[in-house]
Amino acid sequence: MTLRNPDPRLVKKYGERSFMYTEYPNLRFWTAFQSAEEGDKQYRDALRELFLGNPTVPLMLYVHIPHCPVQCLYCTCHVVISRNYSDIKRYLEVLYQEVELLKRFLEENKIRPNFREVHLGGGSPTYLTNEDFDRLLEKLREVADLDSLDEFAIEIDPRHVKEEGMRYYASKGISRVSFGVQDFDLEVQKAVARVQPAVLTERLIAPELRRLFRNGINFDIICGLPKQTRESMRRTMKKVVEMAPDRICLNYMHFIPQFFPHQLLMPSFPDNAERKMLFLEATEILTEGGYIRTGYDHFAKPADDVVEAMREGKMAWNRMGVTAGRYQAVLGVGVGAVSGLASLYDFQNIFSSPETGLKDYTAAVLHNQFPVFRGHKLSRDDQLRREIIQTIRNYFLLDLRELETKYDIRFAEYFQPEMVALQQCQDDGIVELTDDTIVVTDTGKQFADVVCSKFDVYIRR
Repeated sequence: MTLRNPDPRLVKKYGERSFMYTEYPNLRFWTAFQSAEEGDKQYRDALRELFLGNPTVPLMLYVHIPHCPVQCLYCTCHVVISRNYSDIKRYLEVLYQEVELLKRFLEENKIRPNFREVHLGGGSPTYLTNEDFDRLLEKLREVADLDSLDEFAIEIDPRHVKEEGMRYYASKGISRVSFGVQDFDLEVQKAVARVQPAVLTERLIAPELRRLFRNGINFDIICGLPKQTRESMRRTMKKVVEMAPDRICLNYMHFIPQFFPHQLLMPSFPDNAERKMLFLEATEILTEGGYIRTGYDHFAKPADDVVEAMREGKMAWNRMGVTAGRYQAVLGVGVGAVSGLASLYDFQNIFSSPETGLKDYTAAVLHNQFPVFRGHKLSRDDQLRREIIQTIRNYFLLDLRELETKYDIRFAEYFQPEMVALQQCQDDGIVELTDDTIVVTDTGKQFADVVCSKFDVYIRR
């Protein structure tokens, strides 16, 4: 792979905004419910519709543990910062009642959910004591068969987990662990308030430990953090290749201080052109290290199951990153958790705020209401555009004839404004357009999210 600087003209034109597309449409376009009662009813009705249409639909259960002892300054997750462990104990009691709500709903509707994966995210789920972790699993077993899962994943904070902790998680059935590495450079770590020497992670993935997790190891890396340079990024990525995780999520830093004001405490960070260069540096090192690019910002070892899923066209993308496509819907529990009910509905739980903390989430659950506060029912147009965005993001290639057959449309007519907009992208070497395909070029891969945005009717409105 030959590395070259991104064209400054293209960076200025296409690089000033970035689009994650963990959902389509974006959460900000979902409808806020008028009351907790309305949200509860809408969610119950949507669940019934999901299971009525496919009683054995494969599912993921996402469990959100929001608490962290300190605030990482780059973070855009829904977290609760507390060093008082009693805060976690109180939250867990409410979370267990939400799981109980789900259990009762399933029993009342005679539904036997087909959970194929479980993901424990945060926050820091490893903040829990072993005693509380045991009890959490006991509650989850009331709705999911944890012994027959295809994958059981947890997000690890290596600053707070020791080797015996890794053995403990493996003994509880955890089969994939994800490490929030972000960067191995000390100056970068200081700038984002997450000092985490590489040795902390290395000791947790020693050969005798990593073989305990059959689904493998994931690293999260962020491009565009304060103090990052091309040289520091090369050092970090060479260290990553040396440590050889099975998967790598290579995200751009998203600076949205209007929602996460703690980001304003960071010193200045690389501009758009330099962020692109950092990403290309990392991409080159990972590719030379034998990793396969699995979509816009993910990489995996050739033997990882997500690579096989990509070759078979089954790979998908959501808030947990790229997946091997073993599930079609996500049920989320916990404050701020997002549920995606196949191509039917999306919902988000009430999340904490500086003003109310967990008060609103707790109140809804204690009133035996699913604590959802906004949602979106997907139209056929939403489903079509979501599939297009997912496909471009994951595969850099769109088969127009296949979509025409599936959705009974004439692509050029249905997407006439989009094709006009993409003509400019073609003139700039971002895409190649034919009567049958849209192909994102090698130059355009770093702008694939912008190509996706051309099909985003909500942003255009």
